[in-house]
Amino acid sequence: MKRIASLLLIMLTVSILTSCTNKNTLLFLNWGEYIDESLIESFEEKYNCTVIMDLADSNELFYSKVSSGTTVYDVVCPSDYMVGKMYENDMLSKIDFSKIPSYDKNNLLPYQENIANEMEERHDGISDYYVPYLGGTWGIMYSTKIEGLEESIYSNENEWACLFDRSTLPAGTRVAMYDSHQHAYYVACKYLGLDHTSASSSNLDKVYNLIDNVNFNAWGTDNIKKDIVNENIELGFMWTGDFLYYYCEEISYVVMDAYNNNDVSIDQIDEMIYALTGENKEYISEDGSRYDVGFDIFIPKDTIAFSDNLIITKDAAHKDLAHKFIDFMTSEEVSLNEDNIINPAFANTYYVCYNTPFNTIYDQMVDLSLYEYSNIDEETHNAELNDGVEEYDSTLFYLIYDSATGIAFNKYYPKDEVKGSILAEFSRKDINRINTTFNNARA
Repeated sequence: MKRIASLLLIMLTVSILTSCTNKNTLLFLNWGEYIDESLIESFEEKYNCTVIMDLADSNELFYSKVSSGTTVYDVVCPSDYMVGKMYENDMLSKIDFSKIPSYDKNNLLPYQENIANEMEERHDGISDYYVPYLGGTWGIMYSTKIEGLEESIYSNENEWACLFDRSTLPAGTRVAMYDSHQHAYYVACKYLGLDHTSASSSNLDKVYNLIDNVNFNAWGTDNIKKDIVNENIELGFMWTGDFLYYYCEEISYVVMDAYNNNDVSIDQIDEMIYALTGENKEYISEDGSRYDVGFDIFIPKDTIAFSDNLIITKDAAHKDLAHKFIDFMTSEEVSLNEDNIINPAFANTYYVCYNTPFNTIYDQMVDLSLYEYSNIDEETHNAELNDGVEEYDSTLFYLIYDSATGIAFNKYYPKDEVKGSILAEFSRKDINRINTTFNNARA
């Protein structure tokens, strides 16, 4: 997924942190590949500062890095349940929303409002300590090339059966589970009808027996979607946003192939994209040639929902700059100079492909699907090819990607739909018990 940290970048960051001064420097702790880094450059330009970004690959590592105090980060990007834990342990600084005029609590999508309400129910007053950044759901990605697989996923009364009960799937279906025990524990409890917020001995025993008998073909992270695309496995649990990026990219390749084969004309491209993303998931050209993406995702109603958030740490040394950074990232219009006005909130959502918390940005993402292709696009494409531009790096390719992204956002992040709940805030003792249970069952 896009949230995997780069060891090399972390090593470089540590080196920089030891040599930089505190003057006009913002220390930012983020997930890997979870920001359009050109926006960091724009922020540095606008405020004449330096942003040092360190990376972590789990919420628990976020907590550890902040609580250790070895590096005093200014802004951190933890998920909902970890914001709650940090809040309870007095690790957060109250946000001065007068310094973040771009943030409008009345502009939140229903899913984000639902998560905010769930967080507030757990921790009264927590809304004063974070600003939503990106969010979404978890889903079950699957191959559409296996006969009967899609039908077996959607027809089962228990939405999670396809992950845990092989008898419901076509023979030989290979299944992968995401290698995060807290997330796996949630869905195992949902399948078994248990309380996912409890790590009781009874729950752990039942989950142990389940995992011990399932024998997943793989436990993975970023490789799950790649293995499904490459036909190494047929089904896996993963982030919806991580799937969506691959999905839109694959649509772009398929449409470009059809265009190059003269199976779709420039003014039929939008029709083909809608066909590929529609119920039948395929496009049939006039001469009978068939095109499809080859994979899709099922998002259970009772899935995991999440919101990643920007917080300012209690001990932050650059709180004023931290407020400016949060305001910048949630802004829809920032003027860098007379000739350069940018929309950071939109640009970042587009780059990362996880859902925005904001209604207006969501509408802008969906509006990408409204582009109308014309002969001008064909003329531009041919001119670019004559200039040596690669077929799959052309303006037309990225226009197709934009259209697919707009459709996909509307399909997989329905604006008025609320699904799932956030992870429970387990104690370190309970997390260790969950990890031990899964490690023993997997062994």
